[in-house]
Amino acid sequence: MTDAPPGAPSTTPSAPPPPAATHRSRWAAARDLFTGGDRVIGVVVLLIVAWYVLTRGIFQGKASGDGFFGFMYLPGLVFFHTFDIGPNVPQWVPYLGHESTGHVANACPVGPIVFWFPPYLVGLGLEQIGLGLARAVAGVPSLRGALAWLPPIRPPALPGQSQFDFWMAGLGSLAAGLAGVGLLFRLLARKVGVAAARVGTIGGVLATPIVFYLVTQPLYQHATAFFCVMLFVERWDAYRSEGELGPRQLAILGALGGLAMDMRIQEAIFLLLPGVDVLRQLARALRRGQVGEALRHIGGGLLLGAVALAVFAPQLLLWHWYFHDLRTPQPPGHMRWTDPAIVATLFGTRAGIFPWMPIFYLVVPGLVLGRRPLGALGLGLGLLFCIELWVNASAWDHWGSWAFGPRRFSDATVTFAAGVAGAYAWAEERARRREHGRAPRVVAGLVGFFVAYNVLLAELVRTPGRLKSSGAGAYPGEQWVTWAKGPRWLGRLLDRTGYPFLQPAGWIYALVYRVPVSTFEGVVGNYLMERDCRIHAVVNVHGFRFADPGRYVPEGIAGPPEGADKLVPMARRARVLVPLFAVEPVVVTLSGDFGGNEAGVGATWNGAALKARMGRGQVTFDVPAAVVTSRSRTNQLVLDLPPATRLGGLELTSGPSTTTWWR
Repeated sequence: MTDAPPGAPSTTPSAPPPPAATHRSRWAAARDLFTGGDRVIGVVVLLIVAWYVLTRGIFQGKASGDGFFGFMYLPGLVFFHTFDIGPNVPQWVPYLGHESTGHVANACPVGPIVFWFPPYLVGLGLEQIGLGLARAVAGVPSLRGALAWLPPIRPPALPGQSQFDFWMAGLGSLAAGLAGVGLLFRLLARKVGVAAARVGTIGGVLATPIVFYLVTQPLYQHATAFFCVMLFVERWDAYRSEGELGPRQLAILGALGGLAMDMRIQEAIFLLLPGVDVLRQLARALRRGQVGEALRHIGGGLLLGAVALAVFAPQLLLWHWYFHDLRTPQPPGHMRWTDPAIVATLFGTRAGIFPWMPIFYLVVPGLVLGRRPLGALGLGLGLLFCIELWVNASAWDHWGSWAFGPRRFSDATVTFAAGVAGAYAWAEERARRREHGRAPRVVAGLVGFFVAYNVLLAELVRTPGRLKSSGAGAYPGEQWVTWAKGPRWLGRLLDRTGYPFLQPAGWIYALVYRVPVSTFEGVVGNYLMERDCRIHAVVNVHGFRFADPGRYVPEGIAGPPEGADKLVPMARRARVLVPLFAVEPVVVTLSGDFGGNEAGVGATWNGAALKARMGRGQVTFDVPAAVVTSRSRTNQLVLDLPPATRLGGLELTSGPSTTTWWR
């Protein structure tokens, strides 16, 4: 054998790596899938895994809320061989109801089961082994006595629905979410460097709701949707860096986009990223008069949509099986496109973005300040977030029902992380220029604080008897501190200054409505006459007793309730804040002691005079829909009352019947 000249390629066939090296390389590949090849991110991943293992979850364990129903696809297919949810949850059938097809529909998307099925089947196998061992031990008296201290192993009441089954299925979401973490780090490192990518990834994952849906409620769809969105965005950015998007790249992105839609249909908005690129390429071809090139781009856009639709087809077919129609489980009217609750979604204490995810204060400037290194990624994600904000704020229950934080924005974790990374990259640039040498430390310190705050909130919500669900209602900061058993001085301070992580909304509201600064926190996001979005017959709140009006009556209460009848002395003029979720006619009924002068009661609604209908101890006003405002625009009811009036209650009911389904 002759030596090859220096620099010449070797012609000698390379020997296969030894088995140990092969195993190490496979381990490294698996490790890098979740960590992006970074040790710091690896530590974060291990901490998340430990959090999953060491905490039980809430309610039924790792399956709770929508996650409980989403999980039911698994035992339904394995044991009952059907997508009908009825056999799995017979106790819920009276509430869920049967569709015209006779099926009991599962409102949760079907896509996540591709991640849940493998660990779920493994768990079923382990359960059978455990039950077999238990039967064997029970047959040996000496072993049975020696192991009597162990809890008995019993199958669940319905097959495949034990807490262990929930825990095992949740591993699929955990693995998918951690793979999303690795993709997120790789994407950011490619754009802003390793240090900023670390800070952005840590802030984007640990200071936002996504970590809660990795470890506490993994059987919601958020963890799997996060992975699919991350895979889509990472591939889109990588393809753009290579040049124009061709048919192959668009077909792949269409498939990944359709897979993300199978997790949650709202992920369809991410298809706008390559869609806008196709339109840009098409416009350039048309300007140059390149007809053939323009037709190619049109074909590419159609290919993108067709592949996405084909991959999303299983969900469409399932909806058709449930309803004999291609529609979502939510009835018409669930999306209120012309009346989005933007202010409440951003600033409300009821699952608002800023109060429950204060790192957003860093995300917004970070996307702007880091626009150069982030490039089209930052611009595209920022615009998509604005669209997603409109979509989520337009939902009937924009707070996400039972939730930790703004959970419906968990797919925007990449946007949050990019904003944090952009802020840190900007700080690094200032430090390199010796303009602000401590800027990176300041940004990192803020991220650390927001991470600690988010973890604290997550554990307070997870722990029974502490904080309510973030979607339970809008409450003042003082009330949240009381539930968390925090120091009293902190509650009193927040009552005076307002909760800091929703400002300036609270201060502006106080000026506009002439109310205390903390009023916004207990009003905006709550809705009198609120109807549940799924069990349509339920009316949660008709009105309120004046004995406990909270912050809804900023003017007019003259003193505490008098006597056992709980009547409240009122001033001659009372002003009542009335937040409503929809523009519709309203009937206002006042009850109490008017001193026999019911005719002396007058009222205006948002400045419009109301006509009264009087009875003994009762006055009723009809409010036309034309003067009603909704969502974050609070109505003001002003009452002119006779002297010595003592009110007992104010009840709000629906006005004349309409065709809207929520009635």
